[in-house]
This record gives sequence, structure tokens and C-alpha cells, in this order.
Amino acid sequence: MILGVFTGLTEHGGIQRYGRHGAAVIATLARSRGEDYRFMGLNDSVGQHEIETAGVSFPVTGFARNKLAMTRAVMACARGVRLAYFNHPNLAPLGLVIRALNPAARYIVSTHGTEVWEPLPRLRALGLRCADRVTATAEFNAAKVVALQCVGRERIAIVPCALDPEFAPPTGAAAPRPHPGEPPIVLTVSRLMSAEHGEYKGIDTVIEALPEVLAAFPGVRYVVVGDGDDRPRLEQLAQRCGVDQQVTFAGSVDAAALRAFYAACEIFVMPSRTEGFGIVFLEAMALGIPVVGGNHGGTPEVWADGTAGFLVDHGDAHALAGRLKLLLGDCDLRARMGAAGRALVASNFSFDRFRQNFGALLV
Repeated sequence: MILGVFTGLTEHGGIQRYGRHGAAVIATLARSRGEDYRFMGLNDSVGQHEIETAGVSFPVTGFARNKLAMTRAVMACARGVRLAYFNHPNLAPLGLVIRALNPAARYIVSTHGTEVWEPLPRLRALGLRCADRVTATAEFNAAKVVALQCVGRERIAIVPCALDPEFAPPTGAAAPRPHPGEPPIVLTVSRLMSAEHGEYKGIDTVIEALPEVLAAFPGVRYVVVGDGDDRPRLEQLAQRCGVDQQVTFAGSVDAAALRAFYAACEIFVMPSRTEGFGIVFLEAMALGIPVVGGNHGGTPEVWADGTAGFLVDHGDAHALAGRLKLLLGDCDLRARMGAAGRALVASNFSFDRFRQNFGALLV
């Protein structure tokens, strides 16, 4: 059988989405071979949940953060496991448990970004180093795994994130753009957590750049979709910068509302300091929206500066304002970059491409 162990599949977030995509590929492969599979979610609520993604349905058993119960469940099926997949380095020690009970079993561990940008605790690091294969979303992250976790580069496979098939527009279709005369909207989609601070995602920098942008384009609005305990601090920053009337914190929204926010904006911006990948960039690009991101982490591997959008150094509000003004003032440039982004997502970051890359590791 193939065993998949996940931090959670019912929750929102990039790692959870990556996990659902991986689970869909595993379930499809196992069914095609007549092989059993089982999925476990540490943070999912107790009981069995039915998940559907990319047109594939599969069950996952939740353990409500009960690590001991999940470890026992892993041990109970370890001897029948041909291949185990762990979608986060925090779960890697379970690979050692399976290996101890079933030396013939192989296991794979996925890494995503900041969680491997510092040395891992000893047991997690050992679990990662003993994995048969490790995945990374970008070469930048792979280099961190090599340098800080002491995993040989030859055992690391680059498997980038993918756009959800449900989110992708029909082939050849472009998202409707805002009507002429409507106030232009600059959009960020991000959680707002104090542990990360708005400065991690660059929201601080966008707010600080707004006075310069507004001096040239007085009608611009900045919309932030997402919520968290850092929101009050960011709201206060907008007040101090004198732009609180032009900034809207929309909070958490459902999928339909999120797509409407994307469709209403002219530019997507998230100049992060440390971004492992950034699935929200793929969503914006798939809808033909030019993007502005941080020239750091894995983001430069998604698009080259000046193609689907621009890359700016973290914290440089003046440089960011310049790029935003350039895009706001040139609708032809926005259209060209939007078209380039859509083509890039279709060719490099589709679910079909993910299925090929990830599926190759499972045979």
C-alpha cells in the first residue's frame, strides 16, 4: 500500500493545497494499479473526511493534532507499506518509524519554504536526511535543504506548486478587466499573522509606498484580502501614513469572492522578504493580472523581472512605488505582462505538470 501522511488536508493554505494535489496523484496512481492507499491528516478533525481536488475524490482520516494516536496508526500499517509520503518535514520522523518496522519501505518528504531555512531539530533533520527522496518547490529552497539540513542535492526533486484546476480560466479566456473610469485597485492576498508580520509579506512596504503612488494616481485603492492578528497593526500603519481611506482590509473571503477580488484589480502585489513560492501569484497570473513580488526566496523562479511582472527588493518603498506607477500608467504594459503570466502558468504550473513531476517519484 501507499501511505500518505499530511499536516492537514481540510484546512486552507499553500502547504495544505500542495498536500491535496499530492494526495490526488497518489490516489489516481494507486487505483490504476489496484493498490491500496491510506491518507492521514494530523490537524484534521477526528474521523474520516472525503476530499475532492482536481476531479479526484479520496478519504483522509483526521487525528485532531493527536500525534500519539497518529503515530500508533502509522505503526499499525507500517509493515504493509511500499511507499510513504510525508508532506512536511515535521512529519519526517514517522519515516524513521516505518523504516524501523519495514526496512524495505521507501519514503518521500516534501519541503516548502521557511520551515527548512533554519536547521531543523535533530530528529526531524534525521528523518529528512534518511528519506529516499525530498521535494522542494524551487531551487532556492533546495539549496537551503542541502546547506542547512545536509541532504544530498541528488536526492532532491524540484516539484513546483500548481494552480488548482478549479481556479484556472477556460483555455484562451482572459479574466474580465475593470471598466474604464473605475478606480484602479492594487490587490494583496495573504494571511495577516503577527508571528510573520506584514513586513514578511511586504504589506508594510505597500502601505508605505501608497502616498507616492496616490500623488500620481489619486483614485488608487489598495485591497488586502486575508485576516489574522496582525491586522490592527497594519490598519494603524495605514492611518499613520495618511492612506487609511484608500486601504481596505477585506478579511477572509470564500472562493467566489476571492476570484471577484482578483477580477476587479489591475495589479497584484506581494513584495515578500522570504517566500518559498507563493501560490497566490499563480492565481493572479492565471487571470491575466500583472504581478509585483519580492526579489527574494523562490519568487524569482516563478517569473523573470519584466516578463509577467516586476521584482523589487524587500522594504524599498520608493522602488515599489515606481513599479506600481509604471503599471498603473500603461494599460498596454499591463496587458502584455498579464498575457505572459497566463502563458507561464499554463506551461509550467498546471496541475498536469505537477502530476507528471510528482507522479514520477511514486513509481
